[in-house]
This record gives sequence, C-alpha cells and structure tokens, in this order.
Amino acid sequence: MAVPLNYIARNLVARRLTTALTAGGMALVVYVFATVLMLAAGLEQTLVATGQDDNVVVIRRSSQTEVQSGISRSQAGVVESLPQIAVGADGRPLVSKEPVVLINLPKRATGKAANVVIRGVTPAGLVLRPQVKLVEGRMFQPGTAEVRDVQPAGRAMQ
Repeated sequence: MAVPLNYIARNLVARRLTTALTAGGMALVVYVFATVLMLAAGLEQTLVATGQDDNVVVIRRSSQTEVQSGISRSQAGVVESLPQIAVGADGRPLVSKEPVVLINLPKRATGKAANVVIRGVTPAGLVLRPQVKLVEGRMFQPGTAEVRDVQPAGRAMQ
C-alpha cells in the first residue's frame, strides 16, 4: 500500500525542526566527505608531480619519515650493492648516503622556535637531484668542517 504524497508533505511541515536537522546533517556529511576527497586528490597530485620514478629514499622499517629513520653504514652498503641500483658514468653506484637531522632554530621574524630539517649532501646527491641549482657562492668542500655552528638570527656566520 502506497503512502500518499499529501501525507508525506504534511508530515515534513509538522516536523520542521526534525526535517531541517536531518537535511543539515546530511549536507554536513556530504561537505566533509567532499572536503576529504579534495584534500586527498590535491596531496596525490602534488606528490606525483614532485616525485621521480627513478629516485628512491630508503628508510628503516616502521619509520614514517626520514627524520625518524636511521640506517647503519653496513645496511647502506647492502643497499648500495643491490643489482637494481643505477651506475654512474664513473662506474660507481648512484647512491647518496645522506645524514638528515632535525634542529630547533628561532624564526627571524618572531623569535619563536621552529623545526628545521638539515640534510648532508654528497657529490652523488647532486647528480641524483638535477633540479638543485647553486645560485650563488661555491659548493662546499667534502671532508672539511666548513659549516661549524649555526648562529642565532641576525648574526653572520664566519
């Protein structure tokens, strides 16, 4: 037995608050779901656009980021010896064993502390990242202590 449309319309008018809250709740769910999908699509597009198919970052198991990870020299040597590793023009594997550390520095404008990721770069690292360009000055000398200390904001490094 079909319910007449007249009965449904009268029921919605009689229960205006319940009808409005139900419609508002459904709209809120749709809005949140659409927002999450847009965020996921934006992140995926950004990561795909900035990544490289032939460049891999190796981190230890259960690590979510490079800063949380730590790989020993012997483990890095095992990765370097894998047959899937590309070989450079000099016949050496294209592997850059880079230390990554997180330090806390004050912001210049506010003086409040902020986390800064510092990466040690090897000559092979520059070959692996052709998008990195040195715009001023010279490249550091490997094996020297050129970067000795991080000075507070406003002071020049020596």
